[in-house]
Amino acid sequence: MGGEMAKMLSGAVLVVLGIAWYFVRIPLLSDVLEAGALVPFWRALLLVFVACFGAVLLLAGLVIAWVGYDDYRAGREAEE
Repeated sequence: MGGEMAKMLSGAVLVVLGIAWYFVRIPLLSDVLEAGALVPFWRALLLVFVACFGAVLLLAGLVIAWVGYDDYRAGREAEE
């Protein structure tokens, strides 16, 4: 039963990190994007990565938490 709880907890942590990604300023990324030191293609690619990374963390966290909950529920049903 501990593995399921670990999955649910790690999924919840990823969901929180995915949400926090959009509200916390990351100095290194902000400086690179503001400086304009990159070629426009690489700057656009980095911007897309930064924009999508939080959503990927959020969705991965939801899937991991869902799998953990489903394993937990299946284990409870098997006990009965």
